[in-house]
Amino acid sequence: MPPLVTRRDIVSNCRMLTVSYDSCFTNLALEEALARANSSEDLQHLTTVRFWRNPNSVILGRFQEAASEVDLGACNVNQVKVVRRFTGGGAVFHDEGTINFTILRRLSENLSALRVYDGNLRLVAEALGNLGLDCSISAPNSILTDGGKLCGAAGALVKKSALWHCSIMVTTDTRLLELVLSPSKARATTRFVHSKWNPVTTVSKELSKSVDVNEVERSLRMVVQDELSVDLRTGSLSVEEEECSKTLLARKYSTDEWNLYGNRRV
Repeated sequence: MPPLVTRRDIVSNCRMLTVSYDSCFTNLALEEALARANSSEDLQHLTTVRFWRNPNSVILGRFQEAASEVDLGACNVNQVKVVRRFTGGGAVFHDEGTINFTILRRLSENLSALRVYDGNLRLVAEALGNLGLDCSISAPNSILTDGGKLCGAAGALVKKSALWHCSIMVTTDTRLLELVLSPSKARATTRFVHSKWNPVTTVSKELSKSVDVNEVERSLRMVVQDELSVDLRTGSLSVEEEECSKTLLARKYSTDEWNLYGNRRV
């Protein structure tokens, strides 16, 4: 197994964002805006870590077909929003009991996207292990326990940057998850990326006790600081990031053309 990204690979600048909106559409617009704006001169050497949460929502992968992944009727009845992210992979369910963790890095000759993705997943596994969880990595983008899947991840390259994000189910409503994502249990033959159905579980269930989302976030912060040798200090969005996010929200992430059909580009 390749080593974690070493300290000599890490840039000194690291910004932590705790920017989280009560709209899944706004949160996903910001994710893409962070990757796009990272190519600007004042941000290109900045490593960004973000912690955020969504209300009840299904997050589709970039290349998925909504009708094959989501029970749209169940989403409507249960007030679960459907939004498409700009990264690939399968559909996931978010709620306030799910912590989302993003790392944005500039790549270099010694730091490939695959190396970054692998290292990020192992950071999360270590953070969960520090809470007492016996978990393992299922390459390329999942963390599992004996009880089921705890975490799924996805990434994308934008110019010379790699944005990687994951969702960790802490106290996630797995009953509602299985209700709205039930079509993904069936085998489908389409040209779209189809989610692989796995049994799911939560951190609280696996530890047989109530675990606060903030506790998982604190464990992640400690591991990131230690393994990447950075001082995580809360930062703010740049003007470019804010403007890009607003544009993406208005023209893309607030539209059915993008969220349901993937047809809108900005």
